[in-house]
Amino acid sequence: MSTVTVHMSSEYEHNVGQLLSEKRAAMEVLKQNPDKNKDKIAQLALEIESLESMFENYNLGMNVFRRAQGGRHGLRE
Repeated sequence: MSTVTVHMSSEYEHNVGQLLSEKRAAMEVLKQNPDKNKDKIAQLALEIESLESMFENYNLGMNVFRRAQGGRHGLRE
């Protein structure tokens, strides 16, 4: 599991990042006793994967939007 530090500029990024931190912390606790928590670990892994995808997709979309905003300026001159 990799840890990435990202500057969060929106409320959405902040909230998804906070949820990811909470889910990862819960995963570490559950992994201390993996035999009793197999189902919970599997469910939490899916939740973490979904949140990571949401975070990444948002950032990819925003990068395209930010580039497009500045990219049109040169065409109008």
